[in-house]
Amino acid sequence: MFAEFAPWFLFTPAVVVVTLLLGGGAGLWATLLSILCAGYVLLDPPASGNLTSIRWAASALYAATTSGLVGLVVVLRQALRASDAARDGLLRAAADAAEREAFLTSVLASSTDCIKVLDLDGKLTFMSEGGQRVMEVSDFNAIVGCPWPDFWTGSGHIDALAAVQGAREGRSASFVGRASTMRGTPKWWHVAVSPIRGLDGTSQRILSVSRDITALRESEEERDRFVRLAENSTDFIGMAHVDGRMFYMNDAARELVGLGAADITELVIADFFPPEEAAIVANEVLPAVGRDGHWAGELRIRHFVTGEPIPVLYAMFPVTDPDGNTLGYGTVTRDFRAGKRAEEDMRMMNGELAHRLKNVLAVVQSIALQTLRNATDLPSASENLSARLVALGAATDVLTGASWRSADLCALAEHALAPHGELGTRIVLDGPAVTLQPQVAIALALALHELATNAAKYGALSTEAGRVHLAWQVDGTGPEARFRLTWREQGGPPVAKPTRRGFGSTLIERSLRSYFGGTAETEYRPDGLTFTLDARLGDAILEGGNG
Repeated sequence: MFAEFAPWFLFTPAVVVVTLLLGGGAGLWATLLSILCAGYVLLDPPASGNLTSIRWAASALYAATTSGLVGLVVVLRQALRASDAARDGLLRAAADAAEREAFLTSVLASSTDCIKVLDLDGKLTFMSEGGQRVMEVSDFNAIVGCPWPDFWTGSGHIDALAAVQGAREGRSASFVGRASTMRGTPKWWHVAVSPIRGLDGTSQRILSVSRDITALRESEEERDRFVRLAENSTDFIGMAHVDGRMFYMNDAARELVGLGAADITELVIADFFPPEEAAIVANEVLPAVGRDGHWAGELRIRHFVTGEPIPVLYAMFPVTDPDGNTLGYGTVTRDFRAGKRAEEDMRMMNGELAHRLKNVLAVVQSIALQTLRNATDLPSASENLSARLVALGAATDVLTGASWRSADLCALAEHALAPHGELGTRIVLDGPAVTLQPQVAIALALALHELATNAAKYGALSTEAGRVHLAWQVDGTGPEARFRLTWREQGGPPVAKPTRRGFGSTLIERSLRSYFGGTAETEYRPDGLTFTLDARLGDAILEGGNG
């Protein structure tokens, strides 16, 4: 029977191979083909076309067993394919996991945030590579296990403790605090703390992410300093959009133009200027700001209540974003009214000074002429002229201190008399505060010099016991009040009236009588010379200049 059955089963390995390679359908076709081939080979020579019963049985048995084998091989093939697919899936999953791990590792390494993992007690268990850099940690093993809240001080320590407690209870929290790196560099941090939950939903560990916001904090502090500076500035500080609409003015600006607490959002730059000045701003200032980045000069702005034009020193500059795009315009404007008044006063003073200098030169010419005319010899003339010019200089010193507008009588007397004797002992001054007119001051200074010179040569100041008393007073009020000044010498040698009047006597009486518009008399009393000046107060002093 084996010999009868053998031809069919010789095809079994081929059918198995076909099934493995091409699948179950191909295996059944291969089985059918092998039956036909085997039957064809085993046909008897008479070509009756009939097989023996044994061969029919062998063919049927072959078909059944081979078909079953094909089924088994199909199952095996599918199992092999499923195994290959599962293996490929595992390989892809492992590759994906490795890629994700590499990506997360790269993210943690490149992140500038300090990412930390804490245990539920708040102790450090992990710190990212980027976090170690930003925290300036050279060896993480040196700080692993350290309580994280201890890295903070003050309010930061309290916030960190509260954040750890909240994470233990399943809550997230954030805070801003100041802490130093491991190298002692102080920094500001924004910290986010959240729980890391397990499969059962409970907090297993704690995640802490700290971001360095030192630069932002410093820029905010710088901005706050600028805002405080702008708010406290006494200058007009304002800002406008590109279209000219105002959006900021400090208190000094509002006060300068009389806006108070009024809404400024409807105002534009041109509203702050008279029409002719607004044209200058539109045609010159704004183009210069766009071209050169700034403009500064003198303009006039207007007061919104009174309409008064206010002279100002005006500076404008662009307000830009970080990319350099112009967002608007800013201005710092200084009230220049005081400067304008000073300029006007300076012009007036220069004109007055020129006038006064002409008068002084006329006085110098008169002094020189009279001194030389009455001199007996050149040395004495030189000495007298020099002394009188010094007295004139003392008077101009006092006038210069008051911008040549006036001179205080007491200061004038001190400057004129100090070189001739000790003030307060040998020369006593007594009188109220009186402010003299400029020309009157020069005449009086020269007269006091002549009186003191004569006293030093011939009168009370020529002896140790001599004294001079200079007193003045104001009698009455109003325009008709009288001004009286008295020079009295005591303790000097006996006095006699001179037989010849010199330049000094003439200067004392005539010039004072002329400038003061009153009377000036000299009395040669035996006990000492006395000089008296009596004039209307309004002719001697400036209005409101008597105390």
